[in-house]
Amino acid sequence: MLNPHADRLDYGDKLKAPEGFTLSHAIATTYTLDLETLLCLPLALSFNCPPEGDLQTDKLALLEAISQLKGKVKVFFQQGCIKLPRHFNLLFSLLEPLLAPQVPGDAFSSFHPKFWLLRFTSPTKAVRYRLLVQSRNLTFDRSWDLAVALEGEPTSARSEDNDGLVALLKALAAGAEDLRAGLELFVKELPRVAWDKPAGFNALKTLPEKPGKLPLSLGTAASTVMVMSPFLHHEALDLVKQAGARHWLFSRAEELDRIGECQLQDWECFALNPCLIEGEDELTAARPQNLHAKLVLLQEGAVSHWHIGSANVTKAALGAVGAAPRNTEFMLRLSSKSGQQSVDQLRTELVGREQEPTGIFIPHRFSPASITDDHQTEAWMRRLQHNLIQADWYLQARAEANGTYTCVIECPPPLLEQHGDWVIEVQPLVRGKPLSLASRMVWEDLNLTQVSAFVILRVIPVSSPPVELMIKVRLEIDGGDTREQKITTTLIDSPHKLLAYIQMLLHPGHAYTADTGMTREGGPGADADADFSQMFGGPLHEALLRCAARQPEKLQRIDAILTRLSDTEHLVPSELSVLWAQYQQLAWKKKA
Repeated sequence: MLNPHADRLDYGDKLKAPEGFTLSHAIATTYTLDLETLLCLPLALSFNCPPEGDLQTDKLALLEAISQLKGKVKVFFQQGCIKLPRHFNLLFSLLEPLLAPQVPGDAFSSFHPKFWLLRFTSPTKAVRYRLLVQSRNLTFDRSWDLAVALEGEPTSARSEDNDGLVALLKALAAGAEDLRAGLELFVKELPRVAWDKPAGFNALKTLPEKPGKLPLSLGTAASTVMVMSPFLHHEALDLVKQAGARHWLFSRAEELDRIGECQLQDWECFALNPCLIEGEDELTAARPQNLHAKLVLLQEGAVSHWHIGSANVTKAALGAVGAAPRNTEFMLRLSSKSGQQSVDQLRTELVGREQEPTGIFIPHRFSPASITDDHQTEAWMRRLQHNLIQADWYLQARAEANGTYTCVIECPPPLLEQHGDWVIEVQPLVRGKPLSLASRMVWEDLNLTQVSAFVILRVIPVSSPPVELMIKVRLEIDGGDTREQKITTTLIDSPHKLLAYIQMLLHPGHAYTADTGMTREGGPGADADADFSQMFGGPLHEALLRCAARQPEKLQRIDAILTRLSDTEHLVPSELSVLWAQYQQLAWKKKA
């Protein structure tokens, strides 16, 4: 059920299309966003390849994979919650059209749902759906997570199972104008999509049914309430506690200590074992891992109701007695009549028995918590951050006569009226020194590939550490946005890389070898020049013929690339020019 050694979900595998299907549209939601993590995923979404490898060397494959996702994928995230990347990647700017920043209603609320919704289609127009519900963000975080993957397809029967999901999608529509067609399909089809329930479960529901409502279905008839949450608030715990007589709480040790033994006297408390660490991490530099899973399980007689998703048991996520939730959350409720999904069975898996502990969670022994919270400082910082992310930031990139660009940001006037014991700095992600917030900020001598809609905001208080936010701003480039074309010509700088790119378009499942710029099923080993000359003898010709008949849109991509590169001397081989001239006379353009 939740055995960490056996019940594992492969994130990348769940983004691949089923056999015989291709991606139609996809939506993802997250609170925080890591651009390097997001850059791993297009290979799975576009090519059904594992989202692994070196992001610095697999750029040709990523270039094409990202290009295929335009108008198909949208990632909604909280504005200001983009993680600063460890390394800059030339392809970050191509992710910009996929991103839709969300600003919460006030400084003390968050956009917090975490799921993937994917729609796939087949050549016979069959439709499949997949819903991946998580409690983790779109980052490389290694913390313990809970996730559920559901497979479904449209049926003739209408149900209320997906009402909560549909309501959330409708609320997000304003931030995804370029995905309007996909959103309309989701909203139209989801009321009739039937999901295959996980083994042992017989019913499901998506929550909250309406924005602003409690993302749980509690009731008052439970014999046991089991909560798993990395972050807690005593008023939210009091709300959940009303649902049942027996109360079990699984959290982080430091969070249990912060709430305190007195507030938790009605709860039997367990903490993630501090010794829980993978063996290889003891020999290498370990990345931190902790509990990030969220679960509220209610046992009502023989029926167990699991709530899995994004909501912590906090006042912001759940509200309190007499107070509504503030966050945007998404939870999946799964119901079961099987003893294998009961609260007692789950406790046994996570804690074990007295003589046979599992070592995953251990009974918590309370320690005095170090009181470091400065609520007043935290409150003004949250208000300041909210003012920064809700402002209408606009960056203009002006083309100069020498081929460089000058980037100008005119500060939204309300921000200049704020005064306090802090300094605010603004800095482009790619290149340019940080500048103090002013009515007009200018960065000069940027290359086109260095122009980015990602901007770093740095708040430097007088008496506390700096806080960095990375936001996505509105961007306008003189002459239009031609960054993709520029990046393409930067990456495809030799005949071998051009041929590798064409092969990748025709055979996206083949392995790419960065040393020669060639692709081949068998991997490296063959002579690059031999591959290059032999390709024109038959394999390339045959692949082009197949695409002309079955996938003419791929030939459009090749045509666009060759047109773009035609002015670069010695880049397009003469054999390829002659071969392509023959294909331009065929009727594939009418089919595409």
